[in-house]
Amino acid sequence: MNEFDRIGDLSQLWKQAAVVFPYFDRVALDWDQTYRAFLPRAAAAEDEAEFHLLMAEFLNLLGDGHTDYLLPRRLTEERGQLPFSLGYLGDGYFVDGIAKGGEKHLLTKVTGINGKPMDSILGEAFRYCYHVDRFIYPSRLRQILPFLLKPEGNVLETEAGAYVFDLCREKPELLRPEEPEADRSWKSLTRGKLDVRMYEGNILYIRLDNFLYARAAEEAAGALERAGDLKGVILDLRKNIGGMTYFGGKVAELFIPGEFHGSGKWTRTFKGIDMASAGQVLRMSKQELDDFGGEDPEELETCRRIMGNVLFEEYRDTYGSPDHRAAYGGPCVVLTSRNTISAAEDIVAMFRTNRRAAIIGAPTCGTTGTPLLLNLSCGGRARICSVGYRLLDGTEFIRRGIQPDILAENTLEDLKNGYDRVLERGFREIIGE
Repeated sequence: MNEFDRIGDLSQLWKQAAVVFPYFDRVALDWDQTYRAFLPRAAAAEDEAEFHLLMAEFLNLLGDGHTDYLLPRRLTEERGQLPFSLGYLGDGYFVDGIAKGGEKHLLTKVTGINGKPMDSILGEAFRYCYHVDRFIYPSRLRQILPFLLKPEGNVLETEAGAYVFDLCREKPELLRPEEPEADRSWKSLTRGKLDVRMYEGNILYIRLDNFLYARAAEEAAGALERAGDLKGVILDLRKNIGGMTYFGGKVAELFIPGEFHGSGKWTRTFKGIDMASAGQVLRMSKQELDDFGGEDPEELETCRRIMGNVLFEEYRDTYGSPDHRAAYGGPCVVLTSRNTISAAEDIVAMFRTNRRAAIIGAPTCGTTGTPLLLNLSCGGRARICSVGYRLLDGTEFIRRGIQPDILAENTLEDLKNGYDRVLERGFREIIGE
């Protein structure tokens, strides 16, 4: 790519974000000035990697998990992949998958890489990755981390010692621990893609790892019908990567009666003529405004909001109907973690807003909103969030996460012992222990 192509792609990101991004009233930066500052850096980038990381840094300044830049697949394949994967618990990272030969590091806390403490490594990654506290979504960390490392001779430092590794040209097979379990017997009720179980005491468990499956609600409804008289239901969204809110909303309808909502939303709204008129009004002198009938503070504020990219149309999502009857009205628990993201957070918001379930686990990721998808000439791809969110009671959860009613999280010792403390807490909530 020549410098003109680079500037063209950077300009595309700047322009489209200026049109659709819904949080400019919360971002402490001048977007136009930021763009000007990045122009010479884009033109002067020494190689592809530097340019694409620059694009990631640019969009990441907007501080939103649904606004990011995905490096070209060819570039990430050439750079190589990690021979391990990292999980997150509490405020730290641990090895939750590793290539053959590194077994002793599995389920151990990571303390550093290449002589740098983990906080220092994360500080570098934060430049390119949305994060909540110290948490970076795993797939994003996997893409960016190789660009912060050497092709060969890296050292992962864990509580089990040093693990020397090179970046892999091919996707490696990773050894992973068994999924943790609660100390309760169960039988499978699975009749499709969803993991559905009946635990002792007539407690139905449904695990939903995404909302990309159109028949999720149908399968969950069938399980409810087959289960008969239930003590309670546990919906596990701890590893739900999101997808289509519509599919998740249909699952929520099985448990929430009537017409209901989850979040208050807003999106950018204006007409070209409105922007032109606002620009003219704001340039008028006091005398010119007096000639048009005098200053109108409300009109001037609307003009400022139009020109400042912060004029919004507000609305609510709506599911069910006034005469809708839920399939199940008994005790319900929803399990969450930092890996509960996007459309899954929309669904958690529905249960929280309608006080239909106890939310148990860790805070969610704090990012949702329909993104504008862009394919750029340089081979990179971008997402730019187009919808702002908050809970209906005004609670902000973007960049924070939806807070659980009951905070519970597995420890590394739990995982080593195969014990699911969070699921067990869900059982206790239903049983009343």
